[in-house]
Amino acid sequence: MDNVNNELLDRRIIIKKYINEEENNRIKELEDVCIEEDEVNLKLELEYRAQVYKEYKKSPNDINEFLYYVNNKLIGYLGISSFGRNIAEINGMVHPRFRRQGIFSKLLSISLDECKKRNFNNILLLCDDKSKAANEFIKSIKSNYSFSECRMKCTNWSAQPSEKNIILKDAKNKDICEIENLNEIFFGLASSEQILPEDEEKNNIITYLIQLDNKIIGKIKVDKELTSAFISGFGIIPEFRNKGYGKAALTEVLNNLKKEDINTVGLDVEIRNKNALNLYKACGFKEQSIMNYYEVNI
Repeated sequence: MDNVNNELLDRRIIIKKYINEEENNRIKELEDVCIEEDEVNLKLELEYRAQVYKEYKKSPNDINEFLYYVNNKLIGYLGISSFGRNIAEINGMVHPRFRRQGIFSKLLSISLDECKKRNFNNILLLCDDKSKAANEFIKSIKSNYSFSECRMKCTNWSAQPSEKNIILKDAKNKDICEIENLNEIFFGLASSEQILPEDEEKNNIITYLIQLDNKIIGKIKVDKELTSAFISGFGIIPEFRNKGYGKAALTEVLNNLKKEDINTVGLDVEIRNKNALNLYKACGFKEQSIMNYYEVNI
């Protein structure tokens, strides 16, 4: 395909609210190509996107998915995610053989028009710290560095006894208000849950409420897939921090995953959050990559 005259290529862009299973698989195939070529982390949130259905809270007119096809082959993708605080997160990729043709610029331009319509307070573009192509693109547009997250991984850990009397309680749909209140405390995210806990559990994504003496003191979400898992949404309410409850909850989660023959666990943490970084390191997690977030000026 490298030698094909660009004028003969059938190019088209598809924009839509949701991606279907076939599109999800095509995006994963493109992601694999880009990761193999660039050796980077792409935070595309595909598992999350596969679960967002029309009956939940977002406006029916929102456009989140932007797919670029050449001769019916997906060679470019960009997605908009919003997890609260009226902030848009944008991430995407272009097949290595089709870069420097303005494809990502075109997708970004269309997505920014969509963001303008939705009046986001802030628009963040994600970029792996090691990605030469992404960093060159960032330098070419109007953007300002905002913050960075560290991807951490724990592998082949040993089960450890918990030193605190905490209980992990599976969250139910009736707990959604509790979950959203905790999100606001931990992350400033009001009403950010678009999928109810029992619906997520059907896809092996479980939110645990962390309980101490019948009081909810935190939460943690675990996304399980075959022999790996991903942790997110983890927090302890302020009055119970620095007392070992966070480590106890994380240890309990790792112990449970070990029983299920899961041997790899990942998570993301903001690099300025030294307490969290130290907690994860103490539980066996090691730094893998850095994802930078840039505020896009429109």
